[in-house]
Amino acid sequence: MIDFRNQEVRIKYLALPFLAFSILLLWNQWRISNPDTALNTAREYLEAQFPGSKWELGKLASVGESLGKKWRLEFSSLQKDGRRIQANLLVSRWMPEEIVGRFVLILSPPQIMDGEWNKPTFLEQISSKVSRHGFFLIGILLLALQIFWLHRMHRRGMFRKSDGAVLAVLGGAVMLIFAVLEVHPGFMIAYPLILTLLGLAAGSKGGEENVRENE
Repeated sequence: MIDFRNQEVRIKYLALPFLAFSILLLWNQWRISNPDTALNTAREYLEAQFPGSKWELGKLASVGESLGKKWRLEFSSLQKDGRRIQANLLVSRWMPEEIVGRFVLILSPPQIMDGEWNKPTFLEQISSKVSRHGFFLIGILLLALQIFWLHRMHRRGMFRKSDGAVLAVLGGAVMLIFAVLEVHPGFMIAYPLILTLLGLAAGSKGGEENVRENE
């Protein structure tokens, strides 16, 4: 059993920061998996650039990996003169309020109305060099390190502030990898709860908290 009355240090240095960061990542996971914000961003841009035009969504797809994930949206509209206009837009999935690429073309005869493709950021270039298997292996290694640290705490029989910081940082890194890999939301919710409970329980003897702050 976990005696929560004697868990002030663990709650302050492990549970609160880790759960707060986990909630932030869960919210961002919903943002990158839900295209609604990206659709609104695209429609606001098209309505501002071409007032009065009615746009039909032809294609919505997820492209890219890691930190370079984007929504690809293809729209079409009919001008007053009967010419069809097409718009291909790229919206960042991590920041769905940002259009990172656009190409708008009027057909018959072709006329480019707007076009610009932003270069990938430094973080996107770095993350693109790591495959999904690479991210998965990093996550497994971090999980193994967490298990080792919890076992170490249990054998020591005490909890230090540094333990909370290490577990919170490791847990946050694993959650970030989960978000990049877009694992099932149920696992994203279960993992931080399990790690927090294990962190509160490991090293406690008889329900009493044994804390040494300066070691």
